[in-house]
Amino acid sequence: MRTIKTEHFNLTDTIECGQTFSWIRDGKGYMNADIGQVVYVEQNGNTLHYETSDERVDLRKHFRLNDPLPLIQKEITRDGFMRESIEFAPGLRLVSDEFFPCLVSFILSIQSNIPRLHGCMRSLREKYGTPYRFRGRTIYGFPTPEQLSKANEEQLRALMFGWRSAFIVKATASILSGDINPKELTESSYEEAHRRLKVIHGVGDKVGDCVCLFSLGFLEAFPIDVWIERVIQEHFNMLTSSGKSYARKSEAARKYFGRYAGYAQEYLYNYARSKNSRPAR
Repeated sequence: MRTIKTEHFNLTDTIECGQTFSWIRDGKGYMNADIGQVVYVEQNGNTLHYETSDERVDLRKHFRLNDPLPLIQKEITRDGFMRESIEFAPGLRLVSDEFFPCLVSFILSIQSNIPRLHGCMRSLREKYGTPYRFRGRTIYGFPTPEQLSKANEEQLRALMFGWRSAFIVKATASILSGDINPKELTESSYEEAHRRLKVIHGVGDKVGDCVCLFSLGFLEAFPIDVWIERVIQEHFNMLTSSGKSYARKSEAARKYFGRYAGYAQEYLYNYARSKNSRPAR
């Protein structure tokens, strides 16, 4: 296997904190087949060992290994609870997932939970995705928009996606029609990307922020779900002083934590759910 040296990075905390549904536990490490090939990676100290089914993979990009993590943690630390959250998982980094699987996963996350969501993603891969041969096994990657366009709402409902089925069909159509272009979104401002994502049927404020943060690279995005709402009320109530709508709280959080607000969100989310049972993402 190839190797890459890392600093300030914990593979398990990064993958299992609820921000990605493309990386899946496999033996001693994790596998991702949603990038046009299969990559397997495991960690031993400060070394990542990885293997691919085809060409090399830029793990520094996928795991944001070039982000200045010590600086980020210093910038976002505001009080004791934020410090506790960082100290709980100091090697947690944000991921950079492919746009389409990230979008679909967070549409499916609406009123769902993490185990069920992984099951839904697996169903889509096995039913509509591309098969790869890797280590003597067949591994399925997430379908492209063209592949998933073959599925209608009724077929997705048969996979137990319920009312989310219509969202996925319409989101896929938006991508194929050119209404949404991921590359153009990355070249726009956060505010513009978030606004345009919400044009997609089924994408609201929270889902849009998740895609902005975990795929498009807008590190200021601050998704607010049930866990973060609870954290805000218990530890950062000043974020609601300018208003209690999602938009107001998200804007206040971005101003409060600054350019790396997304990192603050994920540390808080990971720490909060580790202390309690784990509901929907």
